[in-house]
Amino acid sequence: MLQAATITPGADLSSTTERGNARMSLPPGISPIIMLRSLFNGISVGLYMAGSSVFFIKYIGLTPQQVGLGLSVAWLISTATMVPFGMLADHFGGRTIWSIGTIASAAVFCLYPFAEGYWQFQLIVGLALLFAGLGSCGYDRYLGDLLPEGSRVRGSAFLRTTSNVGMALGAAIAGVAISFGTRPGYLAIVLITAGGTAVEAALIMWAVPNVDRRHRPTKSATPRKPIAIRDRSFVAVSLLNAAFLLNGPVLSVVLPLWILSNTDGPAWLIAGTLLANMILVVVLQIPASRGVETPSDGARAWARSGIALAVACVSFAVSGTTGGWATVVSLAMGLVALTAGELFSAAASWAVRYGLSPESRRGEYIAVFRLGGLVSWIAGPAVLSFLVVAGGPAGWLVLAGGFVAAATVARPMVRWANRQKRGEEPQAEIVPALGGGPGTASGAT
Repeated sequence: MLQAATITPGADLSSTTERGNARMSLPPGISPIIMLRSLFNGISVGLYMAGSSVFFIKYIGLTPQQVGLGLSVAWLISTATMVPFGMLADHFGGRTIWSIGTIASAAVFCLYPFAEGYWQFQLIVGLALLFAGLGSCGYDRYLGDLLPEGSRVRGSAFLRTTSNVGMALGAAIAGVAISFGTRPGYLAIVLITAGGTAVEAALIMWAVPNVDRRHRPTKSATPRKPIAIRDRSFVAVSLLNAAFLLNGPVLSVVLPLWILSNTDGPAWLIAGTLLANMILVVVLQIPASRGVETPSDGARAWARSGIALAVACVSFAVSGTTGGWATVVSLAMGLVALTAGELFSAAASWAVRYGLSPESRRGEYIAVFRLGGLVSWIAGPAVLSFLVVAGGPAGWLVLAGGFVAAATVARPMVRWANRQKRGEEPQAEIVPALGGGPGTASGAT
């Protein structure tokens, strides 16, 4: 079993064996319990992503247009509450808010079978995304408190890898449930999702290290009104992050539409690209994150991401002008480049958001940073579908130019944000957590 790394600063890691052991060890702060939590989270997410739309249409009886409208409204509500939720995480502690959000999410999943029409669906899906956002803000604050500086990117990479394994399992379970084509099969999708989320909540409450008491702000340090949203350089970097996160809508929405509408590639390539992406992320996220920890490192990773995403766009453009196996090869090359862009972008975002966020307001700042990602998912599918599917290969080339532009401005924008002073006063109260059992700070090492 992988063990938490305990490398002494300045130790000689020159030998191949020592370097290999260091790379295979868990980063400081990452324990098997934390990774198990990520696995269950991934299973729930994979189930929901692969099976929720089928459940909404086949079980509840909604139209695709109603599902799309309901999700859009829910995402807008989640976006509006993101910063206040981040401030709550700063005030009450990340683990506390994370627990509340996850418990509430598990409860809301149990309500889906009782939805009988659009308005009930709208209420439930709105609550689901609201509590998911609350849990995410708590998790971001918690992870920044748990992982020591210099280990946050590598630790996040380990957790993302574990989560993607879970997502693959969840998607497979959803596929089996859908294959039966029965109402009990569709019902199983949301009930298993609820069960997985409940297990995740139990692990958060009773097993993961409790670091809230070590980083709880004093009364005078508690943020009273938001300042991150008025930090122009940080907001600019958050919007830059949105540009790189367009890889998500490209993979999940635009590329499938492109394959079906603009190429002669077989339909099975859609599932093949998603599966290949998932496997590549599991295998390569940790190596791709190596050497990325500071905001400056993140800016360089963003630059690499932009170039890789531009190469992917060019490959996809070529696939619209070829036939037969040449189309498959072009799509495969584009998928590899797109995944490389995703891997570098993920590492960059961890380094930048943690490196630029002051500790006492970390939850608030990371919530603002998350807004960039929400923008990419709210606007990306519609805008990119029109640009690429309607515009053809020329649309891909325009998008490639946009990614090159983002890569070009990444370093100067991060330097600008890094020069700004984001004060920590008054300082958060640092109080060691007590005890050594599950749920205490000692479990992190």
